Amino acid sequence: MQEIVDDFLTEWHWIPYLSVIAIAGLVGYLTKVAAIEMMFKPIDFWGFHLGKIPVGWQGIIPLRAAHMTSVATNKIVADLLTPEEVWSKISPDEMIAEIQEPLEKSIDAIAQSVAMSTAPEVWGNMPAAAKDAILARIRSRAPAVLRDVMADVGENVDEILDLKALTTRSLVYDKRLLQRVFRKAGKREWRFIRAFGGFAGLAIGVIQLVLYLILHIPLINPIMGALNGFLTDWFCIKFLLFEPKKPKKYFGMFTWQGLFLKYQKEASAELANIVADKVITGHAVIDVIARGPRADRFFLIVENRIGRMIDEELGFTAPAVKVLVGTANIEKVKTLMAEEVMATLPDLMRHASDYIEKTLDIRNVLSQRLADLPPEEFEGVLRPAFHQDEWTLIGTGFALGAVAGFLQDGVLLASGISCLDLKCK
Repeated sequence: MQEIVDDFLTEWHWIPYLSVIAIAGLVGYLTKVAAIEMMFKPIDFWGFHLGKIPVGWQGIIPLRAAHMTSVATNKIVADLLTPEEVWSKISPDEMIAEIQEPLEKSIDAIAQSVAMSTAPEVWGNMPAAAKDAILARIRSRAPAVLRDVMADVGENVDEILDLKALTTRSLVYDKRLLQRVFRKAGKREWRFIRAFGGFAGLAIGVIQLVLYLILHIPLINPIMGALNGFLTDWFCIKFLLFEPKKPKKYFGMFTWQGLFLKYQKEASAELANIVADKVITGHAVIDVIARGPRADRFFLIVENRIGRMIDEELGFTAPAVKVLVGTANIEKVKTLMAEEVMATLPDLMRHASDYIEKTLDIRNVLSQRLADLPPEEFEGVLRPAFHQDEWTLIGTGFALGAVAGFLQDGVLLASGISCLDLKCK
């Protein structure tokens, strides 16, 4: 024992010896930083291909965006937010009041455009007073038609409002947004993981130095460095983040719960903020109805309601009008008006975005429901970010730790207190 103390205190040997502990702490910290950053960056694959074999790296979250988004949206949309609930909160009268003025301007433009494209001579030769009267009638009917369209959507909302498509489209195609979701949702956890890695590394460094002082075997440093990176990454990823799922007391002294589950309320609030601000917005809801994968079903509703309006307006004059402009043109008018309405509706509804978002209250509703999930279910929302590539991250920590161990040997060698043999005197 005295020989170890003398060796440590001889001249300035204690400085390079203490550097072993400092580097070990740095290894513990930096391997956690590397693991966290490797989850998020780079957004796109960085590297090259040897034939079909990729040599390089892409952030785990951007790489697994489709799968992770599918898992998360299945939970959020299927269990926490339903199309019926979302649509039922929107009052047709209140929404129409928000868009009254732009709606009238839009309807005027649509009606004139359709008239000129289907019956240019008839419309061009029509007296201005007659044109104004027709446009005035269409303007007066537009709110009722829109109200009927919204009622029809409400009756078939599962077939028309595809919230899964909305969230998947936002998060898969905007990988930076998905990255932000997991960065923000786990910001407290990432800080803890980095700090834990540093302190755990220092503790392992003390053990490493003691072993070296006793054995004077240079390979101890890369071996212990690799174990440092491996064990701290393994412990953090496998246990600290998600285990145990419920608070558990250890050694009768302290209580621990997986970090994401311990701070479930805070993580839920961060996740809900991003979903409300960037994903399920008022404009996005209307856009996915009018332009999403189920837009054809919405088009049939719009076309049907516009067709009814035109038929009602023609009334007993329908036969004469059909002779004048042609039956085919009448049907064409219905289709063209429906197409024009579909094209302009998302932009028109921007005027009601604030009302829709306030009414839906996605931020508070989703935050509360995520926070109320049982720990096992909440884990299912976030765990896919780690599960598939956990061992890749852990293996990276192992490799970085080994490299750092050789660096420690280099410092001791440069100081004249180590050697290139298997064992130093």
